[in-house]
Amino acid sequence: MHKLYVLIISIVFFSCNNTKKSTKTSKQEIVPKENIIVKENDVDNFIPDGYEVVFSGNESNKIKADLNTDDILDYVILIANGTKKEKYSNATSVKLAIFEGQKDGSFILKNETGNLTYSFIYTNPDTRIAVTDTNIISIKHQSMRHDYELKFRYQNSYEDYMLIGAEYNNYGNAAHVGAGNTSTNFISKKRTSTIDGNKTSNLDKLLIPISEVNDDNVYDLISN
Repeated sequence: MHKLYVLIISIVFFSCNNTKKSTKTSKQEIVPKENIIVKENDVDNFIPDGYEVVFSGNESNKIKADLNTDDILDYVILIANGTKKEKYSNATSVKLAIFEGQKDGSFILKNETGNLTYSFIYTNPDTRIAVTDTNIISIKHQSMRHDYELKFRYQNSYEDYMLIGAEYNNYGNAAHVGAGNTSTNFISKKRTSTIDGNKTSNLDKLLIPISEVNDDNVYDLISN
């Protein structure tokens, strides 16, 4: 009788212990991916599967800076789903992405551009990003005939990264016809141009978030 009692107690204890282990495992499996902490030395984990950081020459388009002035370092990265060995000629998606650092050491994707494949890869032998001392994020295209630049900055009033400026330099033809610069300030809503004469125009465009900039509207934003 005593042995039977011990056996029953053992079975009950073993069953409860297995239930606890099963519950713990279940909770681990349903942890949301966005809550996983990605440490600084694991920065490559920012890059989605099938993408890589765009290189300009031997330089990586990946910059670390305090972009939103919260005293925590962030990353701005230009990524493409092509390969640098083929100069990204097979890319179908190119984006400028901003990952904000968190107090716990993790990084989250704050925002990104729309697809910029045709604007910055197919027609572009040299694409570079930069961050100025005033936290302006710049992405610049340069070719034989012209160059242009988009400027973004974190705006407190929007709590987002907005397009604040653009530059367009046209080198014109062999006789320099059509050469000149168009400079746009979306904050003051002013555009000045030296192409076909000096002129200044007022813009009715509001500041737009980085997510709304894409292949379809880049040329309108920089020159029209």
